[in-house]
Amino acid sequence: MQLLAERGRRISVDELNTTRLLAHARKQAVQRKLDDLLIVDVDAHHYENEHYNDILPFMENEVFKQWTMGGRGQTDRGSIVPTNAGFIQDMGGRVTRYPLRRSEKTEDGKHRDVQLGERWMDAMSVDYSCLFPTGMLNIGMHPQKEMEVDLCWAYNRWVTEKVLPEAGGRMYSMLCLPFSDPAACMRQVETFGSRNNVTGFMVTTVRHLQVNDNAYMRLYRMMEERGLALAFHSGPNWNEPVFRACNRFLSVHALGFTFHNILHCTNWVINGMGERFPKLPVIWIESGLAWVPFLMQRLDHEYMMLHLKLRC
Repeated sequence: MQLLAERGRRISVDELNTTRLLAHARKQAVQRKLDDLLIVDVDAHHYENEHYNDILPFMENEVFKQWTMGGRGQTDRGSIVPTNAGFIQDMGGRVTRYPLRRSEKTEDGKHRDVQLGERWMDAMSVDYSCLFPTGMLNIGMHPQKEMEVDLCWAYNRWVTEKVLPEAGGRMYSMLCLPFSDPAACMRQVETFGSRNNVTGFMVTTVRHLQVNDNAYMRLYRMMEERGLALAFHSGPNWNEPVFRACNRFLSVHALGFTFHNILHCTNWVINGMGERFPKLPVIWIESGLAWVPFLMQRLDHEYMMLHLKLRC
């Protein structure tokens, strides 16, 4: 049994739960009167890998389903969703969230993920949260677009039919789009876009496709007409050629999240996507804000140089 230290006392993981671990956060929330504010967590990560046995039966392709269901998302060739760093991000016991989640007890009658989510939301005075997957953020690196389509379909069905309905209106989601297949994206928007607590759709930016490609124009128009938001969620990829120069995961993690959003946001701006779809809410997630003025300065600089040359 794994033991942890709490105020000098050794305790087992079984004694811990989310509410207890966030007790200090709860005290701070009370002191700061955060309960009086409306607080929305727009990027609440969901450990969907813990529920592959529930998600994978929703896959439509019977061959893929048989291939993936043998080992909770693992095959003899590795994970069904490619990973780019293995378990190197784990803190070797210094952060307890992974073993804790597996052992934390929940009650019958409500989905486990909803109960765990409500515990941290209540502790931190969060009124609403928007769920995103975690492992599936690497879905854009899958070599088979058909697998990407089927996995997104299975996750989107599962989260909208099994999780969100039990959340009492406190949890929402921007569902995964299989961006490698524009036609499949449109089908998923048509199917899931009107479901309760779906506010839009999310594209993982760890990929090399151009967001300004004409193949996506009908998709963007469809989302704009339905009042749905489009989010681009970034992440790291150690296999990206430019990051092979980095010898530490910290370096890749620090640079990767900004890199992929800078890349796709540049294409979005330079190709006038905002002007083409002025009523489509577009969100760039999980990359901070520091890169925004940097990109503004660089693009303005290039534009002014080109403009001056044209005038001359």
